[in-house]
Amino acid sequence: MPGKKETEPGSEFDSEFPYLGGKSLGQLSDMQKVIFARIWKELITYIREQGESPDRSFGYADASVRPIARRIFQVFEYRWQDGPTKFKLSSDDANKFVKALNADEIRTKSDEPYAEGSKRKFVDALRVYFNYREIDWESPIEFDNNTSHDGSDPFNNRERELLFETSLEYQKPPSYKNVTPEERDDWNTYLSQRLGKTKEDIGPSDWKKLQRSWKIPALIALALDTGSRAALINRLRTEHLDLESGQVEIDADTAVKNERSWTNELTDRTVTALEKWLEQRANKSKYDDDDHVWLNRKGNPYNSKSLNRLLRNLMEAAEIETNTRTLTWHSIRHSTGMYVYDQKNDIAIVANILRHNSTEAARRYCHPTPESKQDVLESIQ
Repeated sequence: MPGKKETEPGSEFDSEFPYLGGKSLGQLSDMQKVIFARIWKELITYIREQGESPDRSFGYADASVRPIARRIFQVFEYRWQDGPTKFKLSSDDANKFVKALNADEIRTKSDEPYAEGSKRKFVDALRVYFNYREIDWESPIEFDNNTSHDGSDPFNNRERELLFETSLEYQKPPSYKNVTPEERDDWNTYLSQRLGKTKEDIGPSDWKKLQRSWKIPALIALALDTGSRAALINRLRTEHLDLESGQVEIDADTAVKNERSWTNELTDRTVTALEKWLEQRANKSKYDDDDHVWLNRKGNPYNSKSLNRLLRNLMEAAEIETNTRTLTWHSIRHSTGMYVYDQKNDIAIVANILRHNSTEAARRYCHPTPESKQDVLESIQ
């Protein structure tokens, strides 16, 4: 199967508790160790063979399995301190751990608070664990790296189009009538979680609402046009959209990393998607007292973490491979600047579209596109 890894005889995977090394299991009795060993090895097998992309059965590389496994085990250790020994973590267990991590109650061996990036990795490891358990878990707190995304690589032109095309079908159910009873039951379970309704209350009308949703296509289209940073998506409100003029108008208080007003032109595609979304948005109760253009499932404005998670899901659905690249939300911005420069060869236009105060700040995006480099290579053959 894809992602299945061969195990060398005598490898760490063959040990009783793979990837735990010298970690103490003294809190477990001999009988408990026998039970936990079986459960632990099953989890490790999942991480190695399916953990990175369960739908496509792609597992993590061995170098990544060890830190993921150890972080998950640390959550088990934390849980075992609080009461009777359990061999399966619940959502409540994970939530308590994350909240304690955020409060710096959980610390490193040297008694230092974990860095934001390390806290994020614990949350990522827990997501892998709950994917293994087939439980839909959302962290109560999202951590960020607190580092710049300026080192992100750009998407190429084909990938930019794939992101938008995939957004049109993202997490949308098929026709209610064209699925088997078993498939309909699975979709009803998913929709009940997504819509916050009981499974028994899900009906054809709920399927149709999600089949027609313009929320994510409008978000992705605007990001591709404007190269919007995550912080701008977080701040953007309906008053900033002037769709009759085909523009987004950003005031100085909303602008990111500078204090001046900006106007960005929008493509016809983006105007259409935004018009459709605003019509639908007007009928959603969670927006009644909120003028943010987009709120996530929890009713909060999108942030860097949730946008990067959305992007990863779209990339997986579109089968966009990272290969050796670093692809993040900032990669959309990078690619917008790169292709604007490719079209106009004018750094001032790049600076204006990306809302930079100086052309020097925009210079990092002014480099050849992958397609232009390929054309040059072809021309010299």
